[in-house]
Amino acid sequence: MRNRIKKTAGWLHSTLIMAIITPLLYALGAERQDAIGQTLYLKCLLIAFPIIITDLAIERCRGLFSYLIISILTFAATGMIGWRIAGSIRDNVMLWGYMLLLLGETAFVIICRIISRLQKKEEKEAARGEDPSWRPAYDALREPAFPVLAFFLAAYVVALNLDNPAVCNAALFSAALYTPVTFLYHYICETENYLALNKRTCNLPSKRIYGIGNGMLALFLLLFLLILLPALFTISGRHYRDLRKWTAPIDIDFTELPTERMEESPEEDPMALLMAESGEPKPTPKWLIALSYIMEALVFLFTIILLLKSIISTFHAFRTAADENGDIVEELEDTEEARRITLPARRRKLSERERIRKEYRKTIRRHRKDRPAAYESPDEIETNAGIADREDIKELHRNYELARYGRE
Repeated sequence: MRNRIKKTAGWLHSTLIMAIITPLLYALGAERQDAIGQTLYLKCLLIAFPIIITDLAIERCRGLFSYLIISILTFAATGMIGWRIAGSIRDNVMLWGYMLLLLGETAFVIICRIISRLQKKEEKEAARGEDPSWRPAYDALREPAFPVLAFFLAAYVVALNLDNPAVCNAALFSAALYTPVTFLYHYICETENYLALNKRTCNLPSKRIYGIGNGMLALFLLLFLLILLPALFTISGRHYRDLRKWTAPIDIDFTELPTERMEESPEEDPMALLMAESGEPKPTPKWLIALSYIMEALVFLFTIILLLKSIISTFHAFRTAADENGDIVEELEDTEEARRITLPARRRKLSERERIRKEYRKTIRRHRKDRPAAYESPDEIETNAGIADREDIKELHRNYELARYGRE
């Protein structure tokens, strides 16, 4: 339940931030309030669709290719839905601005999800002790933060001084919803962190801690509602101003300026004189032209190779960073000894001993998701895989021990 609350809080966090960007930009260019500005914020809430879909997809897709397919379909669906709900801004320049910003935000969300997924590989390496200086990065699409309230305050102040009530109301609504969501998210995270740090404490009253925390959170939300009510009831008495009308254009009477022109004295061009003295330039040697072409081709090929290498490593890192319910998924790879045995076997027929060991590895991979530790015995490996009681496994176990520990 708490994980669902945190996930929903992340969706609301990114939706409220991105939905107000387009109305705010519209307020900067619009000279008066109209029907478009009043409904534009509701149309921009469509960004919640790609935010939710990409978040669910990034957790379930093992490979980057499958995630990109879902992202492309989500991008196209967002564009079609946005075009359909455009409504009053159809056949207007605002339509293209709205669609451009909506699709741009969708592409930004897709890229941020990929970056967040790739950071899980660094987290896995840090868990193994390979990078002790690693620190978890801030996820801009998942973690609500209190400094974001300054963004809504800035949007409110800007719209107030641009005579745009619709954006003021949208900023007030976003801040009013964002504040309790952020408090709830950080309350859950900090409580879980406290319980994790004290998990070895005997008889830790976790239910009582959550009970006291829930009561204090409910009290805060009640106080916040009481503070918010005056702002809601005084919306109609809000005073607007338009700073763009404070500066009037200055008219200049050009009839009073002198009309006589000063005769320009003819001057010679110094560059023309220099070129005339030096004569015609010598032609570029053919070997130098050929060398430049060769260098350009080498640089182009080198760039292509680096790009392909980066793409391949990105796909590999994306796949190795997969997780299931917060557990890092590791591929069950062969050990160095197994590689020395299996690689030559591709060029010759496997012996009986090699065949049994290969069959044993394949059987363990089918029934066990994680990689067995180096210190585990065959009995422990089969027990952790949940297949130790099967008759066929017992027979395979006897053959494997004979093949592995027996003499030639």
